[in-house]
Amino acid sequence: MPSAWVMVLGDVGRSPRMQYHASSLCKTAGYEVTLIGYRGAALVEELQAPAVDGRLTLAYLPDLPPALRRLPRVLQLAAKALFQLLTMLWLLLVALPRPDVILLQLPPALPTMLVCRLAALRHRARLVFDWHNFAYTLMAIGMGRGHPVVRLAEKYERHWGPSADASLCVTRAMQRELAKGWRVPATVFYDRPPDFFRPATLEQTHELLLKLAPALSQPLHPADFVAELYASGQLAPGQTPCTVAERGGRVREREGRPALVVSSTSWTPDEDFGLLIKAAELYDGRVRRSRHPGRYPSILFLVTGRGPQRLAYEERMRGLDLRHVAFRTLWLEPEDYPRLLGSADLGVSLHASSSGLDLPMKVVDMFGCGLPVCALTYSCIGELVSHEHNGLLFATPEQLAQQLLDVFRGFAGRGEEAGGAAVAAAAASAGGGGATPGARRRSGAAASAPAGAGQVAGGNSQGITLLAQLRRGVAGSSMARWHETWQKTVLPVLEGAPSGAA
Repeated sequence: MPSAWVMVLGDVGRSPRMQYHASSLCKTAGYEVTLIGYRGAALVEELQAPAVDGRLTLAYLPDLPPALRRLPRVLQLAAKALFQLLTMLWLLLVALPRPDVILLQLPPALPTMLVCRLAALRHRARLVFDWHNFAYTLMAIGMGRGHPVVRLAEKYERHWGPSADASLCVTRAMQRELAKGWRVPATVFYDRPPDFFRPATLEQTHELLLKLAPALSQPLHPADFVAELYASGQLAPGQTPCTVAERGGRVREREGRPALVVSSTSWTPDEDFGLLIKAAELYDGRVRRSRHPGRYPSILFLVTGRGPQRLAYEERMRGLDLRHVAFRTLWLEPEDYPRLLGSADLGVSLHASSSGLDLPMKVVDMFGCGLPVCALTYSCIGELVSHEHNGLLFATPEQLAQQLLDVFRGFAGRGEEAGGAAVAAAAASAGGGGATPGARRRSGAAASAPAGAGQVAGGNSQGITLLAQLRRGVAGSSMARWHETWQKTVLPVLEGAPSGAA
């Protein structure tokens, strides 16, 4: 019976791509799977049963002992690196049963590339790197590209990059860079949404918003219109800001409901959340000054994720003067995140890519739920988002604010779309949305700020709104689901096929 290790030097619960790899291996007849990483967030639901019935073994790396955490910063970093190295050497070379294949997420790269290479030699196992980005480019965000540590990290990464037996990567742009600059042939495996990312029904949306009521009812800034809905008694029992449960259990949309906009972030320097805050302020100001404010809905921004800058941005939000916009920061259970995406009206991605060669997985998840996206533009984002087809690209807060005005002009909830239910059904049956990789439809200016960004037309000659138009674009774009693509692309690489194919 073949054995596979799936490893990430991080919180496995916050590493969705590696969890999906593990899930697909568990579905492949005959495989014993070990998922290696740090204990933290809960695993996706698809891994719960395999973890119970023995198809999946969880091998958690030990956390840094409390005594070492009390050391001065420089000594603590050195102690942490040494502790990680020693614990991984013990676990991978001695403690765990022999694997036939090792699948390692990159980054992080130090010291995992070296240790996994040693483990592959020790166990005569096949080693496969799954390149999500380049570790040294992430380090450069805080230190600068010319920092000696960053230069050393780049040399390390380039040295060990070709040592794997095969490699996967997430974009064609990264595949070209690896082949040309690193001597690493890699197979492109685009992120794909699993089956549980689907458009939500109104009943599912209502249930989720009731569950989130304790968080939604707490104001994050003065004049918070959502908190006022709860505090004023305008929401009767069984109501949420967006939905109403009627007698008999039927759920309908609440009249005049706010638009739900969702953004997922790790609250790290590679995502400038201040850009979204500024765009929200501009939207709020434009609606206040409009002679026809009723044309535009209030917007509830639901921001999910944990990370080091979250508290600082929450403090900044508390000082905002907003009347038609409200923010909420959330950390959701794994099963609630797809439901939130499936319930939202629009997604926002602030992913900037430290290397310019990776794609935001959050956008893939949004497309899987039939959700169009406003995405920050950079060099290879056009491999995923096709401007004015399944989303909009922006480069500045002013452009994003204008896009919000264009998308939500005349907003009337899900009912605004003729055949809205059919659109959602099409998104589900088509496997979600998303541009066919490399597709460039209509505008398609992806490498820089799209031409006319912030001045997108509010609909088309057929009279449908821009939001409905984008939703139809998501539903009409073919995006295969994770497992079926994984079987065709990844499994052959794990079992010995050479990498380098598209």
